[in-house]
Amino acid sequence: MKIVHLCLSNFYIEGFGYQENIIPKYHKKFGHDVTIIASRFTYRKDNGEEDLAESGKYINSDGIKVIRIDYKNKWLGKINKKLKIYKDTYKLLEKEQPDLIFNHGIQFLDLIEVARYVEDNPHCKLIVDNHAAYINSGKNFISREILHKVIYKWAIQKSLPFIEKVFVLAPGCRKFVKDMYNISDEKMEYLYLGADTDKIDFENQDEIKMKIRKNLSILDDDFVIITGGKLSKRKNIKLLLNSMKKVDSNKLKLLIFGSFSDDIKQEMLSLIESDNRVNYIGWLSGEDVYDYYLASNAAVFPGSKSALWEQAICSGLPLICKRWDGMEYVDVGGNCLFLDGDNSHQLKENIKLLMDDKTLYENMEKVAKTKGYITFSYEKIARQAIRIN
Repeated sequence: MKIVHLCLSNFYIEGFGYQENIIPKYHKKFGHDVTIIASRFTYRKDNGEEDLAESGKYINSDGIKVIRIDYKNKWLGKINKKLKIYKDTYKLLEKEQPDLIFNHGIQFLDLIEVARYVEDNPHCKLIVDNHAAYINSGKNFISREILHKVIYKWAIQKSLPFIEKVFVLAPGCRKFVKDMYNISDEKMEYLYLGADTDKIDFENQDEIKMKIRKNLSILDDDFVIITGGKLSKRKNIKLLLNSMKKVDSNKLKLLIFGSFSDDIKQEMLSLIESDNRVNYIGWLSGEDVYDYYLASNAAVFPGSKSALWEQAICSGLPLICKRWDGMEYVDVGGNCLFLDGDNSHQLKENIKLLMDDKTLYENMEKVAKTKGYITFSYEKIARQAIRIN
C-alpha cells in the first residue's frame, strides 16, 4: 500500500522520536511504500528554537522519501504560520498517488486541498489526527474564537465528509476538537503517542546501565531520576532543580538531556553547576535517549506535556509528572505520581517516596514495563492507524 504522511499542520523535525517520525518508520517496516510531505518548520538542536529547513526532496535515515514544501503566498509573512497554505499540495498528491493519507494535525487550510484529492480519487482513504488541546492551543481570545472556531473549523468541516477517522491523542485533545470544530464522537478514536520499542534494549539493560553510569561516575545503587527534551521555561526544570536541593541524599542523582532555550539557559546552567548530583548531558539522539532511560530509575517531568513521557513509560520507568486536564491517561494502572501545580514540596516528597518505598517503586515499575509498554508501543499504534492486524 502506498501511504503518504502529511506533516503540514505543524513542525517536522528529522531524526527525532516524535509520532510523525516513528509511525512512518513502522509503516515502511511493515512493507508499505511510504512518503512524508512536510513543511519547512523545524527546530534547532542547540537551543530548541524554531528554524526552517530547506525545501526539496531527500531520503531520511529510515529510507523514507521526504518532500519539504514552502508556503504558497510568502507575501503573507507571519500570517502563513497560522493559515498554512502550501505550494502544489494537490499536485504532489497526484504525483505520489497514495492509497492512504495520514494527516498529522488538522489546523491548516490546505486540508481542503487534501480532501479535494480524496474526493477526486475515491480509492484513497484519508485519516487525520489532532494534537491540539487546551494546554497547548487556543490560549487567547483571537486564537480560540477566530482562528480555531472560525477559520480552522471552516476548513475542517468542509473536509470532514472525506475523512474516514479523526484520531485524538488524549482525552484533552478529544474535548478540544469537540468544542472548537464540532466533530462527533462517532468520528473519533484514540491514537496515543508512544515509543519506538525497537530502540528499547531490555535484553542488554544491565550492560547499558553499567556503561552509562560509569561514564558519569554514578554508582550502581544510586537512585537516578531523568528529565529532558526541548527545555523551555514551560518544562519547569527550575522547579525540579530547586526541589532536588531539598532532598538531603548523596544517593540521589539527576540526569538532564536536551537543549535549554536561550532565555533561561544561563540561569539553568548556574543552578546545575551548584549541585554536584546533577549531570547535564546535552543533546541526545533518539536512540541514545532510550539507553539513558534504561540507566535510570525514574523519570520526572514537572512541566508541560511531552512525547518523552510515553517513551519513559515504555522504557519501564515510574513517572512523576505534572497533572494536566485530559492527560491522566499516561497512568495505565499505577505507574505515575502526579504533581498538582508547581508544588516544590510535593515534588520533593514524591521523589523521596520513590527512593524510600521499595514496594511502591517495584509496583510502578512493573506496571510501566507491562501495561505501559503494550499501551504505548509505536509498533502497535502504527498498526492501529492503518488497521493492520
